[in-house]
Amino acid sequence: MAQFCCKECKRNKRMKRYYFAYGMNTNIGEMSSRCPEAVNLGCCTLKGFELKFRLHADIDQVAGTEMEGVLWDITEDCERALDRLEGYPYYYDKVEVVVNPSKPINNMSHIVAMAYIMNSKGLEEAPSTGYEDCLIEGYTANGLDVDKLTTKIDSLIINQIGYV
Repeated sequence: MAQFCCKECKRNKRMKRYYFAYGMNTNIGEMSSRCPEAVNLGCCTLKGFELKFRLHADIDQVAGTEMEGVLWDITEDCERALDRLEGYPYYYDKVEVVVNPSKPINNMSHIVAMAYIMNSKGLEEAPSTGYEDCLIEGYTANGLDVDKLTTKIDSLIINQIGYV
């Protein structure tokens, strides 16, 4: 059954689109500047995937794992803006994932959402300090596990070649 945002969208046949953010788009200020019509639906979990860093945030499918992110209700204009930002389809591709919101949305405990995933799966590399700060701000504002995030980034920094 189709999910519509409202009666007007149903008349215009505009399907509801959910977006799972795990990197800089967890940051409310960043998202509101590029996608002013996006609605933050809060924290959610994604099973079977793990957060990775290849300078920028990425996700890899890893059995038995679980990660957090932010679920957004986005418009077609939002998705186009995100596509430009993420370098779709060259830098990131899109995948459909099933997320579990912390609070049911429209009585649904599982939501199909779009997520971006890097096309090139090179070695992991820590993000810049500015990028990390953006993520920490987003994770904090949305009640995500900041300690898990910073531990992941710190381990990448410590394991870098040349780290003293």
